[in-house]
Amino acid sequence: MKIYKMTATFGKLEKARLEPGEGLNLIYAPNEGGKSTWCAFLASMLYGINSRERDRAGFIADKNRYAPWSGTTMSGRLDCAAELGELTLTRTTRRQSSPMGEFSAVYAGTGDPVPDLTGRTCGETLLGVSR
Repeated sequence: MKIYKMTATFGKLEKARLEPGEGLNLIYAPNEGGKSTWCAFLASMLYGINSRERDRAGFIADKNRYAPWSGTTMSGRLDCAAELGELTLTRTTRRQSSPMGEFSAVYAGTGDPVPDLTGRTCGETLLGVSR
């Protein structure tokens, strides 16, 4: 899979945009610069967020850890190329109890839905590996 660009409202990222180049890409930034947040965002775009996970002693559930600092709802867009073609994946939050629960996958050129690609199957279908 090749990623063209990602747009995120996720944790400290507020409508932030990242456009990886060819080959290996490194995110070089100071502490609290968003490096881990971008990694978590990519995983969330491909595999979703476990909305059943709860905070417990010494652990913050991802739905709370990556809640946007601005107070808005989590959302994201991933433009990529995969075996299925050039795709635009989006995830939005319609209900607070299901962050990034609304999923859409369309072909970039036409906007037609990608058949059988769902929020549950996205990562495994595109990458060939489970979370």
